[in-house]
Amino acid sequence: MRRGVQMLLSLWAALTLVFVAVTQLPGDPVRALFGFTPPPPEIYAAIEAQFHLDEPLLVQYLLYLGDVVTGDLGRAFPLDPYGDAGAGPLVSETVLATAPVSAVIVLGALLVQSVVGVVAGALATSGRQLGAGVYTVSLLLVSTPVLVAAYLLRTVLGVELGWFPLTGAGGGPLTYVLPVLALAALSTGYVALLTRAELTETLASPFVHAARARGLRTRRIVAVHALKPALIPVVTFVAANVSQLFVGLLVVEGIFGMPGLGGTLFEAIRDRDRSLLVGLVTVVMATVIVANAVADVAAAALDPRITLAPRT
Repeated sequence: MRRGVQMLLSLWAALTLVFVAVTQLPGDPVRALFGFTPPPPEIYAAIEAQFHLDEPLLVQYLLYLGDVVTGDLGRAFPLDPYGDAGAGPLVSETVLATAPVSAVIVLGALLVQSVVGVVAGALATSGRQLGAGVYTVSLLLVSTPVLVAAYLLRTVLGVELGWFPLTGAGGGPLTYVLPVLALAALSTGYVALLTRAELTETLASPFVHAARARGLRTRRIVAVHALKPALIPVVTFVAANVSQLFVGLLVVEGIFGMPGLGGTLFEAIRDRDRSLLVGLVTVVMATVIVANAVADVAAAALDPRITLAPRT
């Protein structure tokens, strides 16, 4: 219950910041719909009334919070400003149409960075040469921006070798391989380095020396005794990194032509579609906050010494 209240307060603060940031953008979003053509006054007034832009800012804010609580994300700005003021698509329908593509990419990247990063970090502690190799590759991944990784994978594996489709989400599961790898590359390096450092420190703990004295094999010590407490910082990093994955999603979906939340969010920014922008960011922020709350519970499950409730 305590974590739930914290989540709600965090979400409220984030929603408030987004609302203030978007409403303070320079320019008139309704006027921008008409380009260089002056809008007819009656159509301009109808669009303003539809999106409550003619109300005071505080009233807009309260209406916005009320809509979020009821799950109503509103409508995007009309595709044809000369038509009906409410002709824009529902934001919730846009989210439902694009979220599955983004969910596959983000969840795939989380799975790759968690499994590959943890395994690589654990292997790095098993030998000097292997550890040096993992350390070098991890540093290379950490130093590679998402943009560079995406173009490199697209050029080598897509264009030169032709192993994977280049664009679109209609090519089946193989279509997602390159976007997932590009999005996970940098974070995988971080997870491997973090796992290596934490596991090295844990292996020097007294309880590990006691396990060695009992004759346990190194592989069993690492897998059963040392890895679990070493994973606590890794779980925290993976959860905190969800927000960065959504930032990288903008780049990855643009390069590979994936019709997901990232590309839609970029279009909303480009078109100054305030309603769609706020709705999409609200969904992303809620996902990040929930992911961090789940990470707290997972960390407590990994180490019983961690308590989520204050001590009395």
